Amino acid sequence: MKSMFKKYDLFKIVGVTILLVAILTWIIPIGQYTGSEMYVGALNRMGIANLFFTSIYSLSTMLYQITFLLVLGGFYGLLSSIDAYKGFVESVVKKLKGKEIPFILITSFVFAGLASITSDIYPLLVFVPLFITIILNLKMDKITALCTTFGSVLVGKLGATYSSYVYGYVNSYFGIGYNTEILTKVVIFALAFVLFNFFNVLHTKETLKKKNKEVIAEDKFAITTTEKKSKKANHKVWPLVVVLAVVLVIQLLGYINWNESFGLDIFNKFHNWLLGIKIGDHAIFSYILGSEDIGVVQAFGSWPLFNIQIILIIASMILAIAYKIGFDKLIDRFIQGAKKMARIALLVVLIYVVFVITNLSPIVPTIVDWIVGLTKHFNIYLASLASMIASILNVDLDFVAYSLGQYYATLAGNYTNVAALITSTMHGFVGFFAPTSAMLMIGLAYLNIPYKEWMKYIWRFLVGMLAGLLIIFTIVRFL
Repeated sequence: MKSMFKKYDLFKIVGVTILLVAILTWIIPIGQYTGSEMYVGALNRMGIANLFFTSIYSLSTMLYQITFLLVLGGFYGLLSSIDAYKGFVESVVKKLKGKEIPFILITSFVFAGLASITSDIYPLLVFVPLFITIILNLKMDKITALCTTFGSVLVGKLGATYSSYVYGYVNSYFGIGYNTEILTKVVIFALAFVLFNFFNVLHTKETLKKKNKEVIAEDKFAITTTEKKSKKANHKVWPLVVVLAVVLVIQLLGYINWNESFGLDIFNKFHNWLLGIKIGDHAIFSYILGSEDIGVVQAFGSWPLFNIQIILIIASMILAIAYKIGFDKLIDRFIQGAKKMARIALLVVLIYVVFVITNLSPIVPTIVDWIVGLTKHFNIYLASLASMIASILNVDLDFVAYSLGQYYATLAGNYTNVAALITSTMHGFVGFFAPTSAMLMIGLAYLNIPYKEWMKYIWRFLVGMLAGLLIIFTIVRFL
């Protein structure tokens, strides 16, 4: 059994998960909530043909995420081949020597903080390969690289405050606002960040203390030089810095929901004004940017994931021009980079097969009803367990809220606030260990970290965080 999971362990673990969930559809009848009432139907078994169909369904469901990963790979395929990028990374690494601990703490806080307020966590991955390259060149290991980047995004998701990615559907179904239990949310964020980085710092210090620092780190986009004799212009860093800075600013503007989360409608007004500018009878900027009807051209703060892909492609073209990279070389390096992310993209497709199964055969409401039905009144501990299971099986938090939100809200009665908090927070918690956690599995696959090695590292955080969350839920419930 051990040897079975040595190679492609993540694919095998996800595959086993898919099989187990499919088997559950042969045992557990489907269920549906209407208000506080539970309706149990017949068994809706997933057969072999159904499982093949779910993979196609998953691909169509996660198409934006798949293309994003491929475009991100293409962008770094180009970026890592530019001499100026190598010089930039080397200069940053040189300045950070001896300052590794403050660097990972600051980096972790930035990723976690942004994830806590963003409208989509996937765009945060735009700068993850850069930071991983810096971390690995500082002779820190893969676990540190994972924790400081992907892991910190998960911290922000767990401790979400004003994130419409986490609380958009949850707020809608529970009838609450972003400021509901905001102090509790901040406490959860602080607890998760401190506890997570306590272990991250301990691990990093142990790594840095080793005398024989043979850090085995497979960086997919390690810095390389492609030309034997490069022109001096190709070593100028400022065009690279300018492009990355513009991408960062656009990313922050596009994926923080200024209007819904913070009540700032300035970008909506600007967007409407810009698209309304006419020359004669023609809305010129609407023509140039594209039709708003298809949902791509939207105001800052309400961008779909597709938009950052456009920005990365445009940034790649600008960098190619700035560093005199021919069109053929641009395409070649972009394709080579995309290929490096193809395996990860396939893994994401398989992960969301679980979501498709529980969507087509909704067994989760039945399971949740069994658990919470063990008591007559709303019980935060049973609700926490039910939310964990629902999050693992339903995969997507929006679908958890869609399928269970109205039921939880009715069942909770006067404790709607804590019910909403449990639903969102426990989904963030399982993200650190569940095989259906896309962000975790992307990180493990990116850095070639075995699932078993990660669990061996993260279990202490999981125990401490779970205890902390249950204490917080208890205080909120009984105060």
